[in-house]
Amino acid sequence: MITKERIKALAQEVGFHTCGIAIPKPFPEAEVALREWSSQGKHGEMKYLENYEERKNQFWKKFPDAKSVIVLGVNYFSRDISSPHPSLPPQRGEGKVVGRVARYAWGEDYHKVIARKFDLLKEKIRAEAGYDVQFESAVDTKPILERALAQRAGFGFIGKQTQLLSLQFGPWLFLAELITDLELEADEPFQGSCGTCRLCIDECPTQAIEESGYLDARKCIAYLTIEHKTEIPIELRSKIGNWVFGCDECLTVCPYTAKQKETDWPELTEKSGVGSQVDLLKLFEIKSNREYEEKFQKSPISRANRKQLLRNACVVLGNLGSEKALPTLKKALNESSALIREHARWAIEQIQNLISSKA
Repeated sequence: MITKERIKALAQEVGFHTCGIAIPKPFPEAEVALREWSSQGKHGEMKYLENYEERKNQFWKKFPDAKSVIVLGVNYFSRDISSPHPSLPPQRGEGKVVGRVARYAWGEDYHKVIARKFDLLKEKIRAEAGYDVQFESAVDTKPILERALAQRAGFGFIGKQTQLLSLQFGPWLFLAELITDLELEADEPFQGSCGTCRLCIDECPTQAIEESGYLDARKCIAYLTIEHKTEIPIELRSKIGNWVFGCDECLTVCPYTAKQKETDWPELTEKSGVGSQVDLLKLFEIKSNREYEEKFQKSPISRANRKQLLRNACVVLGNLGSEKALPTLKKALNESSALIREHARWAIEQIQNLISSKA
């Protein structure tokens, strides 16, 4: 009979950075919090969170023999090799006009990378178990509470910024799960908290992280630049700063970031993807959805469509105030998408106001 220790050893052989075992039983407190959060509308346009209970029940009905959850973690932290001071605003003027990308999206799409590792791990487990062990894979696309599962598996605790804080890797950890019919000994849940620390609350540019322990997605820069499909509220645009896709502010300020380690998965580093910054003006050279999809097909950036990313680019260009962007933004006024046109007008006005104030 295969043991949890052997499962962990096999996970390490495949390349996963941490592994724990949890029992697939409900999370009453977390589920109540999720319902309360979504009932307040703080999930924004993420409608799939409104019917979580129904989706959860349908999911578990498909796997009545599930006995254990193998919780896996992948360290995705890597240093920015393009800039010695990534916390400073991107360069402008004579150089490129660039926007910042959240660290998780620097390399290849982690869903696809982890899926390949899943296949290897499942093979190894089945070979050792001696029978066709059943699995259901999950990488943040299934109706299971991943962070709660990770805490139950002993990885760490959920911080005030609502992310899991790993005892080994800080906040820089992708979570993934293999639900299985193997009966495995569960790990001890981790008990912990942020205590009196509130750095993430104070650092958040849009005050999206609340004292209540909730995150208001409607204000979150990561949500606004990725999940949000329509106009970015005018009062939040200047607060987005130079983030064109995602945001890492609450992660980089967290004291647990001190536990960061360089990932040994090259697929997740900027050498394998778009990197930490993108040339904003070049984004406007992508003229069709097909061209856009081809360019970003291997990147998490594909989660936002062309008009969303150009909307984001307009906001960042307006915030950077670079005169160099004006010709591109004026051309964007002819875009077929009203979303792009509206944000281009806003950016032009921001830049022109800045020019006038210097005159």
